[in-house]
Amino acid sequence: MEATGGGRPYRVLLMLLMTGSGRSYRNKMMNELSVKQLEYIKKANRRWNFKVGATRSGKTFVDLAYVIGRKIRERRGLAGLNCIIGVTVGTVERNVLAPMRELHGSGMIQRINNKNICMLFGEPVYVIGAHKACQTAKLRGSGLKYVYGDEVAEWSAEVFELLKSRLDKPYSRFDGTCNPEGPTHWLKQFLDKSNAYIQNYRIDDNPFLDSGFVAELKKEYSGTMYYGRYIEGLWTAADGLVYPKFGDANVVHEASKTYERYVVSMDYGTRNATAMLLFGHSDGVWTCFDEYYYSGLKTGFSLTDEEFYEELQHLIKQNVSNSNATIIVDPSAVSFITVVKRRGEYAVKRADNDVLNGIRNTASALSRGSVRIHSKCKNLLSELAQYSWAAGSREERPEKVNDHACDALRYFVRTMRV
Repeated sequence: MEATGGGRPYRVLLMLLMTGSGRSYRNKMMNELSVKQLEYIKKANRRWNFKVGATRSGKTFVDLAYVIGRKIRERRGLAGLNCIIGVTVGTVERNVLAPMRELHGSGMIQRINNKNICMLFGEPVYVIGAHKACQTAKLRGSGLKYVYGDEVAEWSAEVFELLKSRLDKPYSRFDGTCNPEGPTHWLKQFLDKSNAYIQNYRIDDNPFLDSGFVAELKKEYSGTMYYGRYIEGLWTAADGLVYPKFGDANVVHEASKTYERYVVSMDYGTRNATAMLLFGHSDGVWTCFDEYYYSGLKTGFSLTDEEFYEELQHLIKQNVSNSNATIIVDPSAVSFITVVKRRGEYAVKRADNDVLNGIRNTASALSRGSVRIHSKCKNLLSELAQYSWAAGSREERPEKVNDHACDALRYFVRTMRV
């Protein structure tokens, strides 16, 4: 039986988990795996083994196809637990288990049960989310014989620290992948001091990617810190403007007469500014064609939730002939969300407030041209031109100055998956 997907054949996948030998087997491996993937299979047998680098560079594929299954089977019958750790249990399912199920079948890769155990190749494997320090309780007292780590740079550092003491057996092994972050990141500091086996990947290390896709991705990230991280696989610092490529090409001077869909994205403040951005969708492009901006700090008095709702109504009704609009709201604005729901006039969503991924998504959307800004949106345009990374901070974050319209833009792109 032959499985296909991702633009390349997967005939070798089943064979990789079998005891193969001979010229035919070796040729299949050479044809289906990159040079770096084959090198990892051969050399990654230290206590800590990492693949660090660019997005879509082939880091994870070899693990799903071969490494995880082999190392779990090699430790069958030995003392200790198997574990797969990701940012959340949901991301483990999406990034690791679901693709493995497609490759190896649901008999080999079963579903996670109510005890967070998944049977992989006949062996029980614990599945843990590592985005919060409280998750360390699930590792306490457990000796681990094999751990696979997904998106390790996005974990809580406390979870990783506890993991060090749990890989306590001579045969304990860890395989992990991540995209690089800033040069002061805790994982970078660990890797620099450790005796780990480390492979670094650039996007060009994956010979199976479509060249047109690679060229487009390079174009999207050109001129930003994300080029170093997601194309070259480097631990580059966030510095200067958050959106250095934003310019005249992103600005339009005429709005469409009619849009197919409408969305208002809102960053809510009482003393701080409240920003509402009105987007319309037409011909595959979202245009921010009007805005509302109010600062209680500047005016000397704050508006109530009901008053802000009236401003929201006015923004929509002066531009939209019907009430067919979705409202995306800062998730911390619980009382205002309650007002929108109670009025029942518009659908409302809590914004996805993942800051760094939201910034990356927004930079990509602006580069692709899938989001444009009308020249009348003066507050948003002014903020975008000045929006900068916080200098000298160990925590990677943008400056929290005149950023309310930028936050509303990020909420929109991240929540709508533009």
